[in-house]
Amino acid sequence: MKKSSSTTMIILIIGLLPFVMVVGNSMFIPIIPNIQHELQLTAIEGGLILTVFSIPAALMIPIIGGISDRVGRKKVVMLSLLFIMIGSIMSGLAPVLLKGQAAFSLLLFGRFFQGVGAGGTSPMAMALAGDLFEGTERSKALGAVEVFNSLGKVISPIVGAFIAVFIWFGTFWVYFFFAFFAYWGIKVWVNERTRDVKPMRISEYRRSVFTIIVREFKWLIPIFLASGVGLLLLFGLMFFMSYYFEESYGIYGVQKGIYLALPLIALTVFSYWTGRNMGDDRDKVKRYLLLGLSILLISFAFLIFFHGLISLLLLISLASIGLGFFLPAANTAVTSSVGVHERGLVVSLYSMIRFLGVAFGPITFSLLMYDETELFFSSFFLVGISFVILISSWTCIPILKECHSII
Repeated sequence: MKKSSSTTMIILIIGLLPFVMVVGNSMFIPIIPNIQHELQLTAIEGGLILTVFSIPAALMIPIIGGISDRVGRKKVVMLSLLFIMIGSIMSGLAPVLLKGQAAFSLLLFGRFFQGVGAGGTSPMAMALAGDLFEGTERSKALGAVEVFNSLGKVISPIVGAFIAVFIWFGTFWVYFFFAFFAYWGIKVWVNERTRDVKPMRISEYRRSVFTIIVREFKWLIPIFLASGVGLLLLFGLMFFMSYYFEESYGIYGVQKGIYLALPLIALTVFSYWTGRNMGDDRDKVKRYLLLGLSILLISFAFLIFFHGLISLLLLISLASIGLGFFLPAANTAVTSSVGVHERGLVVSLYSMIRFLGVAFGPITFSLLMYDETELFFSSFFLVGISFVILISSWTCIPILKECHSII
């Protein structure tokens, strides 16, 4: 009983890491119009508030992953959370100390610091789950990581919209406390296993990772690509909905936050269900990958023709269900493909691609969102290409038969 309670607490603490990373963008999506109004910014500059967080996070992920393979995950995570706290203080003080473009510049600088720190959160959660758990427990832990990832997406728009009713830059101080709580939890509860061998030399380490990527390239890269596309579309849609609800339907504040949360609730529920039921059976993993992308493809096919408020909410929620099947399966496939000594970097490369999708989603949709038909057709095309590439990478497709192999 004691062991079970300890395991549950460790999973909860590890789950805070993707939560912190996701909140770093999702909480600010509903308040971008507020920031634009207060600081007199353009739509592109508004998108930069999200992108300047995401790009450094994405670029830092493989660097941090490689370092964590050598010095340990816990040290890297705690330092990363400190960066987030420092960046939050800078961004929170920017509109208090400065005005206009000067405030915007300091806010962006703080967001950059947050992004650098965020690069050591969610990827390390997956690596820690892979290090500390095995078999079915690992699948459950990785499912929980995706649940917290989704939960952050659900809660943060509502929290951000609620805080913005009173004072929009209060969101940065809320983010500071999320990071602080995660820091305390990691420090107190998470203890890494002692490694039985010394870290490889850098040259050996590079060769080892390169060998793994070349060996697993055929199936690994398509999963990287599809995951990146899925998150680009998710965060692009959230950015699009934030503007669309205000401009087309006059929906503001907490009501808008609740509407934004509805697709993310669907993502959370199905991520949890998938993690609980998938296990580590390779055929099941492949079936969930196929199911998720199929649902995503169907959703965008209908979105090309239907843009009303109800149809938009229903179809984007359906797309989120597809991601709820796909993302936990992708996490399990990638994490289980490598050993503990290379897992940090390989999982980090995967996370980098995912987060580049997060980074470019708002910017991409800000350029296309004035023509809904073109926007959703382009999205459908991206999912279709990802689907074809993924299936083409497999020698056996587990539909009405067993394959017992990852490719």
